[in-house]
This record gives sequence, C-alpha cells and structure tokens, in this order.
Amino acid sequence: MKAELVEKINEGDLDPAAELGLVVSFAEDLKGDILQRFHRNETDKMDKRFTEFILIEAVRMLLEIPPVTFYDYLRHNAELRNVMDLKCLKDLGNYMDFKRKRKKLDVRFKDVSIRNFDGKSDEVYALDNFKIEVDLNKYRSGKKIKQEKFDAEFQHSTTKGTIVGFQASLLINLSNFSLQKLDINSIETAKKDIWKEMVLENLGTKQGKKKSVIADGGFFAYVNYIRSVRRRVVPIINPRSGLEERVKEKLEEASVNIEWFDSQNSKQFKKLLEEFEEIVGEAVEKSLNYDDFKVERSKIEHIFKIAKEIFGMKDLHIYSKKTALWRAFAAVYVSTLFYQFLERNEINPHRAMGLLSHNKDAW
Repeated sequence: MKAELVEKINEGDLDPAAELGLVVSFAEDLKGDILQRFHRNETDKMDKRFTEFILIEAVRMLLEIPPVTFYDYLRHNAELRNVMDLKCLKDLGNYMDFKRKRKKLDVRFKDVSIRNFDGKSDEVYALDNFKIEVDLNKYRSGKKIKQEKFDAEFQHSTTKGTIVGFQASLLINLSNFSLQKLDINSIETAKKDIWKEMVLENLGTKQGKKKSVIADGGFFAYVNYIRSVRRRVVPIINPRSGLEERVKEKLEEASVNIEWFDSQNSKQFKKLLEEFEEIVGEAVEKSLNYDDFKVERSKIEHIFKIAKEIFGMKDLHIYSKKTALWRAFAAVYVSTLFYQFLERNEINPHRAMGLLSHNKDAW
C-alpha cells in the first residue's frame, strides 16, 4: 500500500482516495496471497464461486455498501474491477444465485482458513470468549420460533444487560494473528471443557513443540494448569486473587505424564523430563506475573471488534448454532486477514477500526 495513503489513515483522514486505496490493496493481497492459492490446482466451479464470494463480501463490507450498489460501483471503477477480476460472480444475478444455493460453506471456510499472509513464527496463542448477538425483531411471532431450530440463548452483557445470542470461543496465534479454532458452546459449558476442546485437543502434544496460551481469569481452574503442562502447553491464565500460592503449589506438585514415552527407559525420557520441569517452572512464573501479558492478550480484542464493527458479525438474523458458527467463522477469518494486512502495512489498528466501523449484514 502506498506510503502516503498509510500516513493519511494513521492521521485519521479516510478520504475517498485513501479508502479506495486501502480497499484495492487489501483485495489485491486477499485474492493473490490467499484465495488463488486455495484453488491453484484443479478446482471445481463451486470453489471458484466460493472464493469470489469471500472477496466480494470483504470488499463490500469495507466500502459499507449492499450487493446491488457494489456491482454498480464495480462497473464504474476500473481499478477495483481489474484487481478483483471476477470470473464466476460477475453480476448481481450470479451473486444472488450463489447465495441462495450455497452448500457446505462451513467446510470450505475451514479448508481455506489454513492460509494466512504471514507464516507462523512463534507458538504463543490467545484464547478468549465473546458473544455473538442476534436480532429478534424478525421473530416477533412465536409461530416462527416454533418452526425453526432456535439455539440462541439469553446471556448477560456487561455493557447491555440481558441479550440473546451465542457464546463463542476463539483461539488465535499471536505471532501472525491467524485463526486456529472457533467454536460455539452453551453458556452452561464449563470453562475447563472449553479449554480442553480449544487448547488441549488442538495444541496439546506428547513430544512435540512447546506452546503457550494466554487467557483471562475466566478460564481459571487448577485442572487447566495441570492438564496443560502434561500436554506441553504453558498455561498463562490469570489466577484468582488470593490463590496465587495455591496455583504455584499445584503446578509444582504436578506429576509427569508417562503417556509421553514409549517406556520409562526411552532415550528421550531424561530430556523430556527436564523439559517438563521447565514447562512447569515457566507456567508458574508467567501465570503469577500475568499482568506482563495483558497487552499481548488484548490484541485478540481487535479481532472481535473488526469482526463485529466491519465484517458483519453483529445483530445477526440467524438462530441455529450451525448457521451462526459458519457466519461467525467467515467474519472472524476475514478479520484476522485484515488485521494481518494492517500490521504488515504499518497501519494503526485502532485508527483503522475507528474510521471503518459500521454495522452491516454480511455472509
């Protein structure tokens, strides 16, 4: 992206030229570095339509325009039209036809989501929960609710009070802000179960690389500390006030997981045992000094804000968990890519979010 446009945005000036420059640059990177790599080899027409759909939704969300206006805008803007180079969803009719007939988009999103602008350089992750709000205005009639599966739940929001929506959990890699896992759970689901599913089942290993996961006090549970160090994961969880020493005792008393080894006489036993002690020591030190990691962990909040305020994950008109999950997955994945784009172009994320925030439906 041109340096003068980056400077404008960082100074809080999003004039039409700067906005178009940002959108064109992001579309070019998204198409060239992510989507074309997804179907570089033989790909069916549905996959090509799918990648163009992602591109269109990302661009029109940044421009804050509905589909019909987007295609009119595209006709009159040669620069953006050439960058997007749409082959399948070339007009509004193609777009609406795909949107009506789309199938298994959740599977396709999971396939493409392994691609990011930058490679993973560090094994430091962040885990957090967030709420996906839904809009009930469409469902004033009880008859409509009975006709469809209704998975949304009443929840408490610290800023809005009682809301209706879904509780989602997000795990990202903090070295490149890549999406690792997103899932929706009932508000009744225990945090230790969420930790097991999101962290241990995805990152835990017997003899692989050590990972670190930063999480707030909502995931505090002794079992989360113990299970993690046994799976070569350093849990950096904010301990509850007054329980710091108890956390230290629990970790220092943790026994090694013999399942790591084929036998206690394994040549690797001594080395892995030493590494286990290092992991325990690191978990104690970092958890008891959690405040040192607050700034790093808070970066995950940027992803939530971008997804909700720019890429359409707000006041959704959907009520089933399955639909909510893939809609959230789409918004969060594109949000992680956009955040990576801001970072690589040295654009202030706070400034960009403030200039681009809106509330439009997408996906």
